[in-house]
Formats: sequence, C-alpha cells, structure tokens
Amino acid sequence: MINVAFGLPYDFSDVSSVDIPLTLLKPLATNQEIFEGQEIELKVKKNIYCHNCLLIKKGTIAKARIETIITKGMNGFPAEIIIDNFEIDGIKKEQLMSTYTKTGRSYALLVYPIKWALTPIPFVGSLTNLIHGGEVKLDTDDIIKIKYFPHWN
Repeated sequence: MINVAFGLPYDFSDVSSVDIPLTLLKPLATNQEIFEGQEIELKVKKNIYCHNCLLIKKGTIAKARIETIITKGMNGFPAEIIIDNFEIDGIKKEQLMSTYTKTGRSYALLVYPIKWALTPIPFVGSLTNLIHGGEVKLDTDDIIKIKYFPHWN
C-alpha cells in the first residue's frame, strides 16, 4: 500500500508489530577480538506466530552485523556495541526494525564530582582519567528483541 499523502512506498501508519526474541550462538565482548562489520549468528528463541500462522520456527538461524564498537574510555565512560542489519530467511529486511545497543557499566556520575572537587589541586584532578568504564558482555543467555512489522511490504 502506498501512503498517498507523502508518496512513500509503505503505509507507516500501521505500526502493529510482532517481537522476535533472539539469542547469540557465541558470546561477544568488547575485550575480545571483534570488529565493526563482523557478521554474527543468532537463533530464534521461540516459535513466532503472526495472524495465527507460524512465521518463524524456534531455532531458526538469523544473521546480523556489528555496526559500531565504542571502546571504554577515561573518566568512567563505558564501552558500547551496536548490532544492526538483522536478516531472517523468509522475512523482508524492510519489515524488520532491528537496531540493538548494549552499553557497559558507566562510572561517569561517580567520577566527575570527584574530578571537579580535586581540580583546584594541580594535577590531582587528572588522576581520575585513569578510571575507565565497564566492558560490554553479550552472553548466549541475553535476549535480543527485534520487531517484525507484517503490514509493511
């Protein structure tokens, strides 16, 4: 269906969706050898039904790509992984809303007050630069949910 008002190829006014829970086949972490653009494999956690019809069977393999890796930084800033470009056989890519982000533990709210309190003493405030944020760990138990929009052609 074409949205006549804007000439778009889809009618985005219908936002009914189905959640698809996925789990990783292998764990990922920012302290491992991973890179941007790396393909990863996931599996569907349960049978997915849409309009009382089986859409995806449990255990179906899906693919995705690591889009962005942000390493942990000074002053308690955490690491971050962004996963996108999910692909599941039998589903059009345009029907998936599929960006997943996971962030490590942030210590910035703890570090910055200490940093500013120590700043009047020369060079002491800069010692907080040695405190780094947490790494990201994605385990095979973590559930990654993406959305399937059946009415977006």
